[in-house]
Amino acid sequence: MKKALALIGIFLFFFNQYVFTQNNLENNYDVKQYILDLQISNSSTEINGNVIINAIVTAAILDTFVVDLIDTLVAGQTYMVVDSVFVDGVPNAFQHQNELVFVPTTTAISQNQAFSVQIFYHGNGLACNQTINKGIALTNYCGISQTYTVSEPRWSKVWWPCKQVLTDKADSVTIYISTDSMNTSGSNGLLKATTPLPGGKVKYEWELKYPVDFYLISFTVGPLEEHITYAPLPSGQDSVLLQSLLFASSPLYQQHIKAINKTKQLIYLYSELLGDYPFKNEKYGYCISGFSGAMEHQTMCTINYDLMDTIGTNTLWWTAHELAHQWFGDDVTCATWNHSWLNEGFASYMEYVAFQYLVSQSNADNWINYAHTKVKSQPGGSVYIPDSLLTSDNSIFDFRLVYKKGASILHILRYEIDNDLLFFTVLKNFLSTYAYSVATTDDFKLIAETTTGIDLTDFFNQWLYGEGYPIFNINFSQYNDTLTILSHQTTSTSVTTLFKTHFDIRINYATGDTIIRLYQGSNNETYKIFLPEIVNSIIIDPNFWLVQKNFITTGIEENNDPFSYCIYPNPSKDRITIEIMEANLLKDLLVSIYDVQGHLLLAQQIKKEKTELNISKYKNGIYIMKLNSAKKTMVTKIIKE
Repeated sequence: MKKALALIGIFLFFFNQYVFTQNNLENNYDVKQYILDLQISNSSTEINGNVIINAIVTAAILDTFVVDLIDTLVAGQTYMVVDSVFVDGVPNAFQHQNELVFVPTTTAISQNQAFSVQIFYHGNGLACNQTINKGIALTNYCGISQTYTVSEPRWSKVWWPCKQVLTDKADSVTIYISTDSMNTSGSNGLLKATTPLPGGKVKYEWELKYPVDFYLISFTVGPLEEHITYAPLPSGQDSVLLQSLLFASSPLYQQHIKAINKTKQLIYLYSELLGDYPFKNEKYGYCISGFSGAMEHQTMCTINYDLMDTIGTNTLWWTAHELAHQWFGDDVTCATWNHSWLNEGFASYMEYVAFQYLVSQSNADNWINYAHTKVKSQPGGSVYIPDSLLTSDNSIFDFRLVYKKGASILHILRYEIDNDLLFFTVLKNFLSTYAYSVATTDDFKLIAETTTGIDLTDFFNQWLYGEGYPIFNINFSQYNDTLTILSHQTTSTSVTTLFKTHFDIRINYATGDTIIRLYQGSNNETYKIFLPEIVNSIIIDPNFWLVQKNFITTGIEENNDPFSYCIYPNPSKDRITIEIMEANLLKDLLVSIYDVQGHLLLAQQIKKEKTELNISKYKNGIYIMKLNSAKKTMVTKIIKE
């Protein structure tokens, strides 16, 4: 009794000391393995079982073990109760409070020493509004009941005791699922055994031998149909097991089969561009569910039956996105949620890549244009998540900033690198350097700089850590064979006042067009371009590389040879006369009229010394007139009243 009281006293001391510093306590050990042994129904969100955490001490000593597990999140609905705790097989005192389980060890455990904690528990892991509907969900589709889990970013603790620290991936996970024999189960890794149990039950054993973060561990339970096929890899020597759980009675069943076959193409493509599928010795697959979205659980995606598509839309290609997460998010995971774009922005950009390679450039353009439009729907906001917003799931997964602007930033980086082979080499090097581990934005920046030899400090400061996007105010004019472009750049927010960037301009003229690449290093830039053709109009960023807005006006450089021609009356209400003073200009003289946006309104050969033009149909305003012959080009403005 005295010993028990002493242990409780020791515990209360540590609990009071560390209740608000649980992360420091959790960082005193490194998880090596999770073993989950759970009893699950397909008709209830209640759960019971035990979890073994095998770990190694990283601190000087470990005298208090701490893991995350809710006690009561929603009274009477969502709760977990710890029944008992064992340390190295011996019963141990514990305290379960403030969504943590504190276990004061009887004897302090030394640095580098392995130990094991087993927690028996039960409760209701109901997904609820407080968890943004993450946890254990119960759905009914086609008359079939099913339970499944979704835990991102910090809701694993709703249904199992775990260390919710991104930088500590478990080296392996074993998941035992006991359920009614009519049910199948889906989870991470490979199905190692299916064992009949008394009372019409069955136990499934899943084993994942790749490092994994806590929120990527999942299960699905229900009377679903298993579908197995294989996806070849570019090497031709390996193939990936595709193992999915489907609803055979679903009216969308054939669509799901087509999506699985399309996934084979996606796996092949991504493996070519990024390196082999990172979990090729285990599997990939889908668990069809009533979940309102999709979740990239490691080796087995949980996805809504309506979203398992073969091509996608201008907004999202779900299957392409979730598969890409196996590289970006599951293989290499963001080190903290500040850097969630490394998961979501990268997976989103691979949707664009999938459209580009497997569908058409037109579809890819539609996708990136939607992304740009979404980004520009608000003026500010940073892709990097500040600490002050990390308690908000909506901020961590902001669709506009993290998904769409994150993807757009990769697209702009691809443009700046200006070499597709080198761009995808950057991604490959990033993945190989941080394989089965975690990374930050600065880690990615260093890989990109080392691979390309480009200083990307300004790029990341403005696009990723900064806010907004550039607004180009372009004025162009032409005199003889010189095109002058004036670019005055403003931005959508006062936080980032300049985007140092290249930008493309397509110059249109009578016989064709050409694209030139310019660099803006200050808010005001002037560019002089040799161009013997007469410019009709220009378009900024014709291939949709940048998140930007632009305004184009046409400037006038008045003729330096006033005796060559005369235009009158100017201003005019309806008719204007052109009088040519040099007869030798009439041989091949062309007159063109443009509006201030550069749109061609009239093109006419002049063969007389005096020619009258009817401008009555034009709206009141300023227009540009160009007189072009083999000998010279003359530019002036006319005004319609």
